[in-house]
Amino acid sequence: MLTHPITVLPGVGKAKAKLAAKLNLETIADVLHSYPRTYKDFTKVISPDQAEIGSEGLFYGRLIDLNEREVRSRRRLIQARLLGSHKALTLSWFTVPYRRGPSYQYQQLARVGELWVYGQVKQGFYGPEIASGEYYTSRPKHLGLVPVYPLVAGITNRMRLEWIEFALKYLDQVEECLPAHLFDQFMGRKQAVRAIHFPKNDAELAQARKRLIFEEFFLFHLSLGAGSQIKESIAHKPDGKLTQAFLAGLPFELTPGQMRAIRDVREDMESKLQMRRLIQGDVGSGKTVIAQYATLKAVDSCGQAAIMVPTEILARQMFERMEAAFRPLGVKIALLIGKTTAKQREQILEDLASGELAVVVGTHALITDEVKFANLTLAVIDEQHRFGVRQRTALSEKGSADLLVMSATPIPRSLALTLYGDLNTTIIRDLPKGRKPIDTRLIHPNQRDDVYRFVVKRVKAGEQAFVVFPLVEESDKLDVRAAIQEMEMLTQHQLAEVRVGLVHGQMGKAKDEVMQDFYEKKLDVLISTTVIEVGMNVPSATVMVIENADRFGLAQLHQLRGRVGRADQQAYCFLIADPKTDHAKQRLDIIRHTNDGLKIAEEDLKLRGPGDLLGTRQSGEPWFKLADIVRDQPLLELAAREARKLVLADPDLDNHPILAAEVKRQQP
Repeated sequence: MLTHPITVLPGVGKAKAKLAAKLNLETIADVLHSYPRTYKDFTKVISPDQAEIGSEGLFYGRLIDLNEREVRSRRRLIQARLLGSHKALTLSWFTVPYRRGPSYQYQQLARVGELWVYGQVKQGFYGPEIASGEYYTSRPKHLGLVPVYPLVAGITNRMRLEWIEFALKYLDQVEECLPAHLFDQFMGRKQAVRAIHFPKNDAELAQARKRLIFEEFFLFHLSLGAGSQIKESIAHKPDGKLTQAFLAGLPFELTPGQMRAIRDVREDMESKLQMRRLIQGDVGSGKTVIAQYATLKAVDSCGQAAIMVPTEILARQMFERMEAAFRPLGVKIALLIGKTTAKQREQILEDLASGELAVVVGTHALITDEVKFANLTLAVIDEQHRFGVRQRTALSEKGSADLLVMSATPIPRSLALTLYGDLNTTIIRDLPKGRKPIDTRLIHPNQRDDVYRFVVKRVKAGEQAFVVFPLVEESDKLDVRAAIQEMEMLTQHQLAEVRVGLVHGQMGKAKDEVMQDFYEKKLDVLISTTVIEVGMNVPSATVMVIENADRFGLAQLHQLRGRVGRADQQAYCFLIADPKTDHAKQRLDIIRHTNDGLKIAEEDLKLRGPGDLLGTRQSGEPWFKLADIVRDQPLLELAAREARKLVLADPDLDNHPILAAEVKRQQP
């Protein structure tokens, strides 16, 4: 019955079902698991004698002085008073009748002597008043905490209450999905589903929410890791000639964070279990060295390594850095991107399949079926948040490959547990010696010309600069300069003396050519939208100008700032903005006063919430119906631990068939 369509509900035909589908309600199970967004407190019926300004609740009394009058163009005002023992509340409703004569609402009210009204008491012209209150002509069926559901036009809360009442008749068919050892910690599933809709009191509601929030987190983590979290792989040999020579020949001293990351990777790769590790570090923290070490460790053990990055220009940059490190060691490496010629591509594919080629760098083309490896033992994925769970898994599954993921996006612990729940995490917190903190300044738009004079001065000293705008085209709603339109003005006026290029998200392949010209110093200034947010490494770029900086999120601003200061020179970030709201000022103050990416990310999560960062499923539903990764972090961490323990004991959930079915339903 739970899988039956919503049309089995009383009063739900094809038209109502179509409306319900907008709320993702298609089956009886959907109705049961679509939870209230809030509750009305009907636990206590209040007399008008006790009405206080600002109070909200269910009021009951005798209805007196009912009248209706036209106020403007068919619009009518119904007024009455709700009388208690000594005092009365004024009631008012606006209505638009479909025909002449008294409105249906007026006629309905005229037939009753007593009324129940839910609403908030405000100060009216004649004293305490409830405007547009929800009224009941007989005692409300549901007293207590009454659920309020998400709605669309054509579906009322009363309809949804009727639907859930009907659906609850089949509650016995809802099966418990949690492992038995968790029963003592949480309310049962049936009881929780009933209580979330019709709680007896606040305490029962809290227990129901706790159970269902844990379940959401638990199923989410299992959907990430079930069947793939713990696998056997090749145990790589202890550090050999290549890794030893590489570490000994580094022209700089490793930071404590880099040494810790290398230790973690070494332990993972020498284990018989598959490595699934996320290396998280701010821009410029030296994550590439970790990838180089891991790659050489794979080659030392006669394995192959594949490094996947999101764009061709970043693949080219990664290839150049890898090749420079590996050439002295005699390790062969190739670049596989869209611009690779057919002849080169054919040779690379042949060499990978035969084992002649040890290392390849490329884009998502690496996960296509035609790319085959003789012995892939390491998959490295850079800037992971551009790839989905399945994409990263697809590369590592081309062999018994260890998986190393690298992200420069600062991720708070709660969000990391959600996005990367199937990975172990190592954080590199320190920057290489000699790096100077970026000088970040908030600039009023009146001082823009001074900023661009400074840009020209730095360019003439042999440096480069970025200028970033928030949108590609002028918006009617937002007073934002568009990069395409503004470039012409900048090139003709403030930046007339220097070489300028433009990139934006709608350019296609031409974008890579412009960025490559900037990388090769054929351009002095790159005007861009946020397409340069990830991965662009230009050591001679020392100035970042961000126009309308108050339009960007905190983490976005930090990522953009990280495009400069990649060498030993002093770098500058100018935030041009005139923030109008306290919220915008708060964001810019945080970015101005700290360079700590993790601290910034935590603040960003608090300010924006997880919705923007997590996104939605393909169905359009948010990932979590009840859970909030910031508010519910203790339950999130407990769910992550329990999911990991369960997958260790039962990788494919063979001993938990009900849970396995739920996980399959949740699969991202």
